[in-house]
Amino acid sequence: MSPVDLAVAALLLVGVVVTLFSCLGVLVMRDAHDRLHYTAPATAIAPVAIAAAVLLEERVSAAGVKALLVALALLVTNPVLSHATARAARIRKFGEWTVREDLQEGGPRP
Repeated sequence: MSPVDLAVAALLLVGVVVTLFSCLGVLVMRDAHDRLHYTAPATAIAPVAIAAAVLLEERVSAAGVKALLVALALLVTNPVLSHATARAARIRKFGEWTVREDLQEGGPRP
């Protein structure tokens, strides 16, 4: 095996292991807010590692460019999707998305 093949295998292994641990974290956590923390590595680290592996293997070709675009799309949309999911979970739990006065630091205002 060449050094490039080893690097590709290592990057793919990183992507798969990170995704596996993220899935296990989502499975174990109790509520939506805790689960959201475990989705970030699967949409940030794993796609970048897999896109890098594709680029090493395919060079700058159609497959390499597509892999980069998919990784970029996941990196850009994950924060927005996480925020929207957290807001929806809060609305479902409390009926509103704003911070209620009884939950603010220091208690209710006089």
